[in-house]
Amino acid sequence: GGAGRPSKRYLAVADAVTEFPVRSDDLVLSLLGRALTRLSPADAEAMAEEVGAEYGRAMAAGLSGDALEHGHRSMRSAIQAVADALTAHGFAAHADNRNDQLRIINDHCPFGDVAIEHPVICAVDRGMVRGMLGTLYGPTDTETASSVVDGDDVCVTAVNL
Repeated sequence: GGAGRPSKRYLAVADAVTEFPVRSDDLVLSLLGRALTRLSPADAEAMAEEVGAEYGRAMAAGLSGDALEHGHRSMRSAIQAVADALTAHGFAAHADNRNDQLRIINDHCPFGDVAIEHPVICAVDRGMVRGMLGTLYGPTDTETASSVVDGDDVCVTAVNL
């Protein structure tokens, strides 16, 4: 009965949730992976990368600020903007410059186990980077330098100027 906010009270529960329902985006990713397997490996990778590039261009066009109002940014600031946008989409990305090569390192893959089942989906990530950089900086080429699918600790997209 005193003044102020009431104190918080916590109660332990016996039944903890141990199973989570399948997310709809997991289903969509799985179906995308299956659809891509109906193409030749080269066609599937090209299509996945182009879909990613289209989405990346749309993401970059949605960014506001000096980059789009006053022309292109420097490559370093464009890569940082791409890393920030990827992080907002669940990639936990950061920019890196190693041996004079700019890279984007993804510490988490929102594609999850679907990428392991259908590695071609990794091309979507590479395309997103290429599409965003193309809009923010100018034409660039990207390549997958390492991938969790290949047994690496993180996924790395290298940027070739």
